[in-house]
Amino acid sequence: MKKSRKFLLPFSLVLLLVVAGMFYMKSIVSHADTIPSDSIKNQLETMYNGEVNNLLLHDNIYGATLTREGSVYAVRVDGETGKVLSMVLKEPSTELASKQKEAAEKAKKDESSVGKPEEVPSQSAPEKPKPQPEAPTEAPKPAPIQPKPESKPKPKPKPQEKPQPKPPVNKPAPQKTVLLTEQQAIQIALRQLNGEVDDVDFVKTSEGGYYLVEIEIDVDDGPDEATYQIHAISGKIMSVTWDD
Repeated sequence: MKKSRKFLLPFSLVLLLVVAGMFYMKSIVSHADTIPSDSIKNQLETMYNGEVNNLLLHDNIYGATLTREGSVYAVRVDGETGKVLSMVLKEPSTELASKQKEAAEKAKKDESSVGKPEEVPSQSAPEKPKPQPEAPTEAPKPAPIQPKPESKPKPKPKPQEKPQPKPPVNKPAPQKTVLLTEQQAIQIALRQLNGEVDDVDFVKTSEGGYYLVEIEIDVDDGPDEATYQIHAISGKIMSVTWDD
């Protein structure tokens, strides 16, 4: 009985060491696959020329807040590849909020003025010409009486036709155009990311449409192209998509 207890104790210790070694190796492998937080922070600050705070890792996804030119963004980054998954504007700067408000008010004012038909003055019928009084004629001198020749009946004058008034012509209402130009959309995107504009497209919708502005940046690692979706009337950034 004592021999079996002596044999069981070393076996338990060996089993405990094996299990602890497996957990240790698993922890080393999982940390090796994740990019260090310092590298993620340096990457974001270099790409966006801003300041990164509250960088936390959860389920291999880094979450952080990025402050750039007074605006605050919420950023999510893949911990294995370093790819920016999303970037959402949380608090716009005072200057950006003021510009967005002015653009929205101007768009609302333009929409209220569009569609009003111009009034065309009605044309009145021309006045009838007034008959002119005949000039008095001198009394004819008496002439010898001659037989009256047969006189032909004079044709009756045709009544003058009244000119018909022309119907009023309604001018077509001016078509609604987008508020922002392509160059204005490019300037909004470049204020968010300093890079080179690769392509600009306009997509027409029932709400005024939006621009897709592609900007390339020169980085050694991580995504190097971002597509900004900008509302064509308000100038608001609707979404940001990153691509390698």
